[in-house]
This record gives sequence, C-alpha cells and structure tokens, in this order.
Amino acid sequence: MTTTSPTRLDGSVAPGDPGPRRVRLAAAALAASSATVAVLLATTPWGDRLNSGADKILTYEKLRDVRDAAWPAMLLDSFALAVIGLTLGLAVLHLTRARGRIAALIGAALSTAGGILFAMGGTAFATLAWFITANGLPPGAGQSLVDYANRHPGHLIGLNMAGFLLITIGALVLSAALIRARAVPVPMVITYIVLTLAQFTGLPGRTMDFLQLAMMLLLIGFAAVIWRRA
Repeated sequence: MTTTSPTRLDGSVAPGDPGPRRVRLAAAALAASSATVAVLLATTPWGDRLNSGADKILTYEKLRDVRDAAWPAMLLDSFALAVIGLTLGLAVLHLTRARGRIAALIGAALSTAGGILFAMGGTAFATLAWFITANGLPPGAGQSLVDYANRHPGHLIGLNMAGFLLITIGALVLSAALIRARAVPVPMVITYIVLTLAQFTGLPGRTMDFLQLAMMLLLIGFAAVIWRRA
C-alpha cells in the first residue's frame, strides 16, 4: 500500500485521482473492446448489416443462414460496446482535470448510459434471432415471428438505436472536452468527430462497417495515449 498522492504539474495534490494501475486497466479495456469490435466489423459473422429504415428490418432466411455465428458475435459486440461507453468516459475524465471537466462528466454519463442500453438491446436482439430460427419450431412459426417483429420496430431495435444515439452524443461531448483541454492531438479528435458524423450520411452497409472500423482504430490509439499518461 502506497502513501503517496498524485500531483499536478504545479505541484499541488490532486485528491481522489485514480492510481496508474486503474487508469491503465481502463485503457487496456478500451483498447481490447475496440479491437474486438474492429474484428467483428471486418468479419461480420452476423451477415449483412440490417437496414433500420426498411419496411422489413428482419429477413427470416438471412437470419437462419447466420444463426449459429450471429448469436455469440452479437452478444460479444454488445458487451464490447458497453465497455467502450464506460471506459471512454473514464479515460477522458482522467485527461480533463481542469478545462473541459464539466463536458467530460456529461459526455461520460451519456456514453455509459448509451453503452448499457445498447448492450441490453443487442442481447435481446441476439436471443430473439436465435430462437425464431430454431429447427424445433412448427413449420412457418419462425417466419410468422419475424413478420410480427417487423411490425413492431420500436420493440425490435428501439433500445439499440437509443443506446447508439446516446453513445454518439456522448462521444461528441467527450471530444469537445478533449479539444478544450488540449489533452490529445486536436487533429486526432477532429478526425474522430468527422467519422462519427459520417455515420449519418446514409453510407451503404459495407462502407459503414469500414468507417466504424476506422473509428475503433482511433480509439485504440487513444487508449495507447491514456496508457502512456497514466
């Protein structure tokens, strides 16, 4: 057990600051989760990206074809996004001790809440997709369940969309905090902001996958910065 306290550049003690081990644990979790999502985006074990704006979000045949691979992949993706939402906020809070602190607190709360909601929605969606494509269902039952789910998009993907929106807003607020604090290279943060906003430009599925993969790589780089500054 150590009796030393973290100090600021001006020599004053920063009470309550996390120790380097905890900061590095958060950085490692952020990097590992971002790398996990990057691999999933590159390999897409769940098949083609769903179109949330289509009349039929789900297609029974497509779900059935990727059933066994999609279930664990979607669960892993949901968990990793939740970890990213939490650790990204923690990392920015570590870097914004003065300027940008309020924005960092707000952004961290939003990204954490978004990660939790996304994980809840992703877990429910993965479980639903696995059960409605089971071979043990009566003939036509799976298709009927898919049709019913398509008629209720709010219940089908509402949590996912809410979580994604909160994570996105939280990440933008956290980016603003980093720019204000000049805690990391500003071009790196601006690049992340541009990529984040580009998600809403109607990019086709595979292009969107690679855009989000690039975002994950930036987060890995950000985690490396946090590790070095712990």
